[in-house]
Amino acid sequence: MIIFIYTVLVFLVLRFSVTLFNFLSNPKMGNYGRKFTDLVSLIIKVEKEKSEADELLASIAAQDYKHLQIIIQYGATPFSVKEATGDYFLFLTADTLLKNGFIHSLIYRTKIFNLALLSVIPTQRNRGFLANCVYPLTDFVLLNLFPLRLVRLINHPVFATANESCLFFDASLYRRFKWDERVKRRASRAVEIVKMVKQEGLKADVLLGNRLIYFGARQLEPGSLAFSRGLMLNFSNNVLVAVFYLIFVIAGPIIMSIELEPAFLVLPFGLIFLSRVMTSFLSAQHPVPNILLHPLQMLALVWLLLSNIWNRLFSGLSDKK
Repeated sequence: MIIFIYTVLVFLVLRFSVTLFNFLSNPKMGNYGRKFTDLVSLIIKVEKEKSEADELLASIAAQDYKHLQIIIQYGATPFSVKEATGDYFLFLTADTLLKNGFIHSLIYRTKIFNLALLSVIPTQRNRGFLANCVYPLTDFVLLNLFPLRLVRLINHPVFATANESCLFFDASLYRRFKWDERVKRRASRAVEIVKMVKQEGLKADVLLGNRLIYFGARQLEPGSLAFSRGLMLNFSNNVLVAVFYLIFVIAGPIIMSIELEPAFLVLPFGLIFLSRVMTSFLSAQHPVPNILLHPLQMLALVWLLLSNIWNRLFSGLSDKK
């Protein structure tokens, strides 16, 4: 048991170190104030109907950037650019909204760092108790497992992550390497493309939205639980890695609470507290609700990951039959 507790503590310190690195390196999108006139092909992904993107289209109309080609793309044809003629391709999901200056800032950062791909993680605006128990988990898991700055600084495929809700490409490179034709796995298309970018010796970057791009106010709906597939991407879709994560992150602190004296719990729970504060500030969320709801969020994490794993195993058995 003591070996398990030490292992949990080591993993907790490692996670805290990643969170601290993210907090100090501050990987946020900036509003740089520069102006450009390049043509941007804005490709909006909708699942069923064009009306899904009405709020996004309204936010685009309010932009100060007018050199846009807008294309509505249905879910069955991901990352297709057959109609696109722009100098840059901006892929967005229909549930995102843009703040004025965002597109100018995308172009500026892409030019200044010579990027082939820039992915931006939208800021969350959750509505309702259940939504606040579930949706913040995506930022929490990512920011305590993955040092975002290393995506750009280390050009190796192992440091690859992305958010499919916002992907900005240099169009000439996208056409040249035909990344839309080479993507295979549906669950991790964006991450696959980041890996391909790095394999070609090109640069990619991933940043937090910093309220320049954000999700529309979201309530938790039955269909929304499909986002557990996105949580699994943090574990490279590896069931065993996800199970070990749950053991160390959920079961570990519970066992420590039972086995250790209260004085020895100050360090582990202090690290958890500080991690929640840092991830909240990084993702432009209020830290107090996340701290208070942390136990419920961890229960939601267990349920989401285990239900995803169960569905994989159950569907796999069904396929064999």
